[in-house]
Amino acid sequence: MSTTPGAPDTVDETAADGIVFPAPRGPKTHTGRPGRRGFLKVRWEGAPTTTRQAEVLNTAIIGSPGDERGVVIGTDQLSAAMVAHDPFTAYEGATITSPNVCVLGMIGVGKSSLIKTVYVERPLMLRRRRAVVVDKKLRGGEGEYAELTRWFGAEPFRFDPDDPDPRTTTCMNVLDPVILAGGGPAAQRQLLSAVAELAGDGPLDEWHHAALTQAYRATMRTFEDQRRVPVIPDLIEQIPAVVNAPEFAGLRAATLDLIERSAWSLRFRLERLLADDLAGMFDRETSKHVVLHPKLTTFDISALPEDGPATSMVMVVANAWLMGMLTHERGWRTNFIAEEGWHLLGGPGGKVIRSKSKLSRGLGVSIVAAIHHISDIPPTSEAIAMIKEAQTIHLFRQEHDDDIADCVRYFNLEASNAAALGALPQGDHLLKVGTHKEIRVHHRRTAREEHFTATDAAMLLPTTHPESEGVGGDVPA
Repeated sequence: MSTTPGAPDTVDETAADGIVFPAPRGPKTHTGRPGRRGFLKVRWEGAPTTTRQAEVLNTAIIGSPGDERGVVIGTDQLSAAMVAHDPFTAYEGATITSPNVCVLGMIGVGKSSLIKTVYVERPLMLRRRRAVVVDKKLRGGEGEYAELTRWFGAEPFRFDPDDPDPRTTTCMNVLDPVILAGGGPAAQRQLLSAVAELAGDGPLDEWHHAALTQAYRATMRTFEDQRRVPVIPDLIEQIPAVVNAPEFAGLRAATLDLIERSAWSLRFRLERLLADDLAGMFDRETSKHVVLHPKLTTFDISALPEDGPATSMVMVVANAWLMGMLTHERGWRTNFIAEEGWHLLGGPGGKVIRSKSKLSRGLGVSIVAAIHHISDIPPTSEAIAMIKEAQTIHLFRQEHDDDIADCVRYFNLEASNAAALGALPQGDHLLKVGTHKEIRVHHRRTAREEHFTATDAAMLLPTTHPESEGVGGDVPA
């Protein structure tokens, strides 16, 4: 092959033993001695770059763009590659050791949009996937997931202390046999303790727990042969007599007095469940309409007051109910969504949730909790340990230096990302999966998803319904 300096590139079709080369395009060729020996030396025009931009050329020093078997999240802002991730397939592939997900960020940065698409709607298009949502945000007189729930063929379970009609409001029985099936008597007593703590003014001591244990056992013995399920009022009736339990026989009078005072204190706490802002929510058998839907189940707590224990109670009881239901329906993968996650993870409920973490993995449950700041969770809460154990972290913008420092420390982030975390635009976040380096991801939505995730518009969806089993396989939706 030969070229003529200063003239258009030509091809000698007789060169190289008759091999015909196509006309060269693009780069200029060098015409020195290597060219006469049949080699080309290509000269490209240089382009300016930075060391940060050049990281993409070395795949060993940039984060993995995700799992090809996962649910599509968006695009990697460094490489422009598609990012997909799913806690279940990642856990199955030993990429992570916990399927739980934590979403952090200040108000209005895109947390809800991410959860609605990546952890609710898109996974539901896959086989044997379901979501259970505790819906706290009010929109149009009901929870913001109401229309999406109806689109999947279900009706939200609405909790409203101002609605006395049991046909339209929901009641959850802490003594329900379904909850008992989710962990046995010890787990049900632990749930009762959490509810009593939330209803009272502080944690229970050992005497409270002793009184509760005896009252619980007496209640369950009484209703062994009954045709109805015991409820909280039945438990309250047993409390005054616990001091006479055989287990306390032979104790000194002073000790018995202490047990009796603790029993009455416990009774006052539980009576709170029957009155005021909690009336009708925990004092009867579980409402007949509370069933687990094959796709989307929603607990609408948007009518509950912002302060008070009601929200935390419903979240922790709903989670315990789900564990019990799933013991009879194995083989499904379920996302349990708590967008106001501090109600679930903070306080007594956090201890219950963490104690069920091993059971959750066995039943195929991923707890997806959204919180504004790590500081929302008390440092002494066991929920802090659960946040640390979460292996899928979505970090949206944080505005305070202390909150940024918490994220860097708890999730072992690169120190260089601290500044980025404080300046992320809406929709961008840092995705941390297992021990992989975090990557910056821009959440992508379809036009329809943008519409139903808009916080200032009603949730309007197409009138057609998805197939009951969705599409096949664990592939991006």
